[in-house]
Amino acid sequence: MLYPSRQLLTSGFRGMLAIALLAGIAHAAIDEDAREAFEAAQTHITQRDLRSAKVELLNAVAADPEWIEAQLKLAEVALELFDPVTAREHIDKAIKLDAPETAYSHLLGHALWLSGEADKAEAVLTQRTVARANMPYAYRILGRVYMDQGDTIAAGRAFESGLEIAPKDDRLWTEVARLRYVVSDMGGATSALEQAIALNPANVRALELRGRLVRDQFGLTAALPWFERGLQIDPNDVPLLEEYGNTLGELGRYGDMLMQARKILSLDTKNAKAFYMQATLAGRAGNYALARRIMGKVGGRFAELPGPQMLVAVSEYELGNFNTAIEILTRLVAAQPNNVELNSSLARALHRSGDHRAAWDVIAPIANREDADHYSTALAGRILEALGERDAAAFRLDRAAYPKIVTPLALAEKQSPGTAAAEAAREPRSARKVLPYVRVLLSAGQYEQARQAIAPLVSGNDGVVDAQLLVGDVEMAAGNRAGAIAAYDKARKVALNEAVLGRLVAAYRGAENADAASQVIAEFLAYNPSSLLGQRVAAFDLIDRKIWDQALPILYRMRARIGFNDSVLNANVARTLTALGEHDDAVREARLAYRIDPANLMTTYAYGRAVLMQGDDAKRARDLLRKASKLAPENEDIARDYRAAQKL
Repeated sequence: MLYPSRQLLTSGFRGMLAIALLAGIAHAAIDEDAREAFEAAQTHITQRDLRSAKVELLNAVAADPEWIEAQLKLAEVALELFDPVTAREHIDKAIKLDAPETAYSHLLGHALWLSGEADKAEAVLTQRTVARANMPYAYRILGRVYMDQGDTIAAGRAFESGLEIAPKDDRLWTEVARLRYVVSDMGGATSALEQAIALNPANVRALELRGRLVRDQFGLTAALPWFERGLQIDPNDVPLLEEYGNTLGELGRYGDMLMQARKILSLDTKNAKAFYMQATLAGRAGNYALARRIMGKVGGRFAELPGPQMLVAVSEYELGNFNTAIEILTRLVAAQPNNVELNSSLARALHRSGDHRAAWDVIAPIANREDADHYSTALAGRILEALGERDAAAFRLDRAAYPKIVTPLALAEKQSPGTAAAEAAREPRSARKVLPYVRVLLSAGQYEQARQAIAPLVSGNDGVVDAQLLVGDVEMAAGNRAGAIAAYDKARKVALNEAVLGRLVAAYRGAENADAASQVIAEFLAYNPSSLLGQRVAAFDLIDRKIWDQALPILYRMRARIGFNDSVLNANVARTLTALGEHDDAVREARLAYRIDPANLMTTYAYGRAVLMQGDDAKRARDLLRKASKLAPENEDIARDYRAAQKL
């Protein structure tokens, strides 16, 4: 939605005069205890100890309730602590004491925005007079209001207006970075954050956002120093603690994550993200009842976000409450229709609930693609089995038996071509408007039109990772592998995330450049050692290259994360042990894989080959390899081993 005539702020000499008068009146006759508390608060603010500052300011206004300056300073500190309720209370007190509008309008707009009242905040910031000294602050909040309303153009104009007044305002540069981050301009966001941190190395909001950006760009490990740097400045900054704790959890450092969650709750007893961390830890430990119970404490807007909702859905699914899980997942898929993981989860829940036809309708668009992942393909096979379509099921299960590295393309857009074209034409340099249109063209095979549509977006702007990935997808679909690799590599230089990893590795391997693919994998894992996708891609790469001794530890780490019920993973462990000459262990692992899925080609062959190489049970080896040869009569490796078994 566009707002071409959004209002900016008003100010004037009258506002400056009012501030001067306020200062004069405020210091006319102040209680001595109040003054001492106020001065102590100022010292704490300088030291970034905002909680102590808040306590001292509460003491100051208690000692001298009519001191307007103290009331407003308390409101300002409360807002820095994300406490709009306290801020609003003391702004209202200042208003009753006849504080001039110019002294509090920026704070009132901030408090309303933090309370979720964006429209009221906009009205205050644009219709009331703001002192010129407070205008950079007010423009910063107005930009955030517009961002929340979905108007990134108006947000950008607000930030630009603030920077015209205060070009060295590090908080404004931080919000410029946040806006660029929201529109997927990673390069632009990085540049703005570098400016903010150069202006103020102690800007904890900039350091927090830099950590989040680096986490998205280069991985979990790379983000930690940024969060830790911010916490050295303010050890009690709750947003920093939240991001730090979540990152530690994603790295598998659950004890450290739990410690951060407890610290957050000591500072904010109702903190939703801290409860979410605890629930995540319970879910990872398999205690889904506890996870669900803890998630019951998570309220507010955070509870409606995809991450918390997904955790609730997973907990309900694991507890056998499939209908509840389906209800949640259906809402999530409606909001993110192109999310493959959400669609697969919904299909799995529908399948378990017994609604196999609905499950197939959800999984079919994913499983029928060339880039379908192993788990989606295997799930599709099981769903088709339940529907009685055995031949189609066998085809899917055989395809899933030997996972391979493929380029994971986005799902087709559900937006109509006309609507998508109109949106892209209206904002040709907006990734959020252009990329859906390009995906529509790509799914229709209109490669040249797709190139033309995306050209204005990427022209002179290599920082939008999603755009570079889509350029690569278009070139790959058009048969231009070299062009695709060039685009994916541009994306890699800005952000080496899972989406870039999968595409670039598949493209390099398709170009028979295995060394380049392996280099990308190693670079990704250096920053993301706990990534399941990274571990899976690395293991497949090493197995394909027959580097068995390096593949085995990765396979074991994966199994420690996801458990022993993945038949294909167990079969790969068995294959690797066989290649390393550990035949007894290989037979044990292969037997486990076969028990889980005896109809699977890979588990059957891995078991038969392990028994053959062990040499202790010729009949079992022959039986298993005969079955494998019937499942894949043209497979030369199986045929070779079956002939060897027949000679025993």
